[in-house]
Amino acid sequence: MSEKQIMVIDDDPDVRSLLTTILEEKGYRVLQTESGSEAIEILNQNVPHLIITDLLLPGEHGLDLIQIVKSKYFIPVIILSGVYRHREVEKIIEENFVEAFFEKPVDMNKLLAKVSRLLNE
Repeated sequence: MSEKQIMVIDDDPDVRSLLTTILEEKGYRVLQTESGSEAIEILNQNVPHLIITDLLLPGEHGLDLIQIVKSKYFIPVIILSGVYRHREVEKIIEENFVEAFFEKPVDMNKLLAKVSRLLNE
């Protein structure tokens, strides 16, 4: 069983709950929060191995959060978005070295495969 920790950031409690349940079933420890600003507070105390985040977040936009994460911590980021499409944020993804982007609704098998690859499992 993995001891890897993943932070899930999404303002939709159903999405957070679903992702948390699925990731915990795979043996990951999950930190979850609904806002970018709260995520930054958590990161100051506890840096996970991977972040899965939405872009439209209260407090701190997901893109701002990603820039902070990538400038301070060397951890992979997966974006989930039901509003933005890959082509709309492609430049931002490339400039910030985001590891993956999934449009909602997310194919959980593809997401889990990507998580596993990023965590070298």
